[in-house]
Amino acid sequence: MNPSSNYFDIQDFSGYDFSSLISFGDQNQYEGNYQEATKNYLQALEALHQVKYDTQESKGKKCLTSLRASILSRLGDNLFYLGQYKIAVEFYNQQVNMLTEIDNTLNLAIAHHKVGFCSYFMGLHESSLMSQEQSFAILSAEEEQLAFKPLRCRIHLCIGLNQYALGNHELAVISYDKGLTIARQYGLQNQEAEISAYLSSSVRERSNFRDEKVDVVSHSNLLGDLQYAMRIAHKNPYIRALVSKELAKVHETIDFDIAQRWFEDALSFSKAYNLPFSVELQNSLNLVLQRKQELASQHYVLEDQPWYNREFPQIPEVDWNRLESSEFKTDFVIVTATPIELAAVLRILKLDDSDNLLPCRVFNSSGQQYYLGRFGHYNTVVTQSRMGDRNEFGSNATTRSALREWNPKAVIMVGIVFGKNPTTQNIADVLVATKLIDYESIRMNSDGSIDDRGDHLPSNGQLLRLFEQAYSWEFKRPDGSRCKSDSGPILSGNKLVDNLGFKTELFERFSAAKGGEMEGIGFATAANEMKKPWILIKAICDWADGNKNDHYQPLAAAAAASLVHYVLLQKTILNCFE
Repeated sequence: MNPSSNYFDIQDFSGYDFSSLISFGDQNQYEGNYQEATKNYLQALEALHQVKYDTQESKGKKCLTSLRASILSRLGDNLFYLGQYKIAVEFYNQQVNMLTEIDNTLNLAIAHHKVGFCSYFMGLHESSLMSQEQSFAILSAEEEQLAFKPLRCRIHLCIGLNQYALGNHELAVISYDKGLTIARQYGLQNQEAEISAYLSSSVRERSNFRDEKVDVVSHSNLLGDLQYAMRIAHKNPYIRALVSKELAKVHETIDFDIAQRWFEDALSFSKAYNLPFSVELQNSLNLVLQRKQELASQHYVLEDQPWYNREFPQIPEVDWNRLESSEFKTDFVIVTATPIELAAVLRILKLDDSDNLLPCRVFNSSGQQYYLGRFGHYNTVVTQSRMGDRNEFGSNATTRSALREWNPKAVIMVGIVFGKNPTTQNIADVLVATKLIDYESIRMNSDGSIDDRGDHLPSNGQLLRLFEQAYSWEFKRPDGSRCKSDSGPILSGNKLVDNLGFKTELFERFSAAKGGEMEGIGFATAANEMKKPWILIKAICDWADGNKNDHYQPLAAAAAASLVHYVLLQKTILNCFE
């Protein structure tokens, strides 16, 4: 969105404060300080009321009206840059009403165009196209005036954007080409660069660049046009970010490393100038980093890993009566939620040299199965709930039953989570919960806003310190890189999340959270009710972004089980619970 052109000589008003306020606002707007710019423009409007013109003087009245309209346009531009399109439209419509009174042709056409541009970003594509038609109708009689050429470029751009959004990629390309022809004919470099970026999107979509068979010539042509666009408009932060984003998109099908660099370039400018597509760029960058991680480790053979065995651990069953007659005393209970998590823990469960009974498994009267053995240095009972916490055999009921049955010193949940951000996290990194946040319990207000009402349940402090001090723990991915552990809040809800939009909303509501899962709240609530110390230890297996699969679940489960085993190898940790 280009700033409004001036339809008055601001020097005519040099004796008034608003002229300097407008200049300050323009400078702040250029630097991306939109809130300060808005303040400057509102102050300028206030100062404008102090101007004393003879109301009978037509020239003076027209000049003041033009000036007010110009400030309204600038305010609309600020809100446009901040992504507040609905409010921006209100300012532009006020501008339209003022300019209609004084018959200011060029700027009236610009105002209609800007209303249409906002409508495009609001998803009102038919309305946006109508606004562009209104602009064209105003311009039709002024076709040959050079001052009107930049606007014609932008009208063709906006039409192309709407056609692209409506799935009409051929029509979008035609509109972009018309805009490019005008831009190149009259040396409008910023317009040429901006249209080139959007044209690239349509060409990629039309050519189906996501197919494995890539048209190398098309790639080369696109890259050449975009690199030229970068050279001619690199000083404009909005267009620089736009072109960088498109260069990254093209390189996604060629080289992830180059795509990453261009996404990072676009993101840095977007953040520095508060441009409205920072979230989109961050998500795109995250996906590139995720794909790089997957490429680095996707070719490993699961059966070749030292922590994996295709066969589920074979543990003998014993009679409950025999178990009751033994001297087995439970130190820890470990709760899992899936067979993969359970198997990862059981592979580390060992026999007790002093008791031929262990390891063993036993069923209680309700049919719940428990596995008994030595986990590290401690007598441990392992069990599995169903996924989620709100069913008969979910994490809440399973944990409560296990604690009542075995009366341990503490209880630990071990398993897998979805991660927050592949730029700072990796698959199989282990998250140690400082607290669990119930994201499901909300109040939906009449204005559409949300008040979170879920519990925030803190982990046991002694257990948390034990896991945060596991400095020498080591677990390596198949590519040889070392997993890390990180403590922080973890989201918990009954939804199986695999939607990037929903996940993004969750982390906007709970920005400190590190990841999310399904069973923790039920587990922690039961432990608190039974007055048992608890902690949740889970490793990242995916990013909940629409690409969920089970490929990394065994790796993540093994990493989480490994960290718990490392901590339980410490011989004196029961001192924490005396």
